[in-house]
Amino acid sequence: MLGRLVFIVLLAAALAAAGCGSSTGSPEPADTQGQTTPAAAETAQAAEKATISLPAGWAMEDAISADQVGAITGETMAFFPEAGSAAQSGKPSCGYTVAGKDDSKIYFGADVQGGEAGFEDMKQFAEAGSIRDVSGVGDKAYVCSFSDGRQGIIVLKGDALLRVDWNPTVYDADARELGTRLAGKTLEGMFR
Repeated sequence: MLGRLVFIVLLAAALAAAGCGSSTGSPEPADTQGQTTPAAAETAQAAEKATISLPAGWAMEDAISADQVGAITGETMAFFPEAGSAAQSGKPSCGYTVAGKDDSKIYFGADVQGGEAGFEDMKQFAEAGSIRDVSGVGDKAYVCSFSDGRQGIIVLKGDALLRVDWNPTVYDADARELGTRLAGKTLEGMFR
């Protein structure tokens, strides 16, 4: 009996040691024949899609350019640096404007670790009753009117939080449509 117990303890230790020290990351769940299950592959694929592919410290203009914004708005856009941009801290931001057009700035800001809490916190800046859910962009999103009169879209993808906002008197397109197009193009640049 004691010999069996020693054998089981040694076998358990050997199996535990075999699982340690892997440099390839965490293993994917496998079925009983050692093959990756469809659910595990789908989970791994979703995690990969939710990982920002830009290098650490990326700036917002690395995710979306003035030309890309202009293609959506139909305007010639110019880069506008945001003083509050904190790209090195994972909170890049910038704006794009139309030369000579007052209040034409479209603001883009991200918080790469904003997560669900950040997504919900942004609602406190929205006008009461203005929040409308949006589908088809990110993991979840909503458009709203902010207390300063601007409209915007807030998008959550993985842990990354994205805010895009604009003056609705300058850009009078449907908020859901404009927000989805601007945020979608930005996410394409972030999650290549």
